[in-house]
Amino acid sequence: MCKLGKAWQLNREGMQACNKGDFKKAENNLKSAILMSQCKSKKIHRATLHNNLAVVLQMSGKVEEAVHAYDLAIGFLNPGHKGQAALIERIESKRDALKQKLAA
Repeated sequence: MCKLGKAWQLNREGMQACNKGDFKKAENNLKSAILMSQCKSKKIHRATLHNNLAVVLQMSGKVEEAVHAYDLAIGFLNPGHKGQAALIERIESKRDALKQKLAA
């Protein structure tokens, strides 16, 4: 059963934990939110959750996992939609910068 309200609450709490430097709690909350959102949420919402998870992973030094989460976020977006195409560009830019770090 979907619990989208709970998923967004976990997302908010996760990002608050991230802002306080509690990356473990942030990661756990976002992963739980992603699991809860899989059944009925819109793709843009799932993209948002994966993007937020990528930010947390990046900040906690888990660069390879962050790249993967950014890729998942991009996969939920529609490049034919004007607003989402711009979002894809921004996420790709963040992801590509991380890939360069990994290659260095």
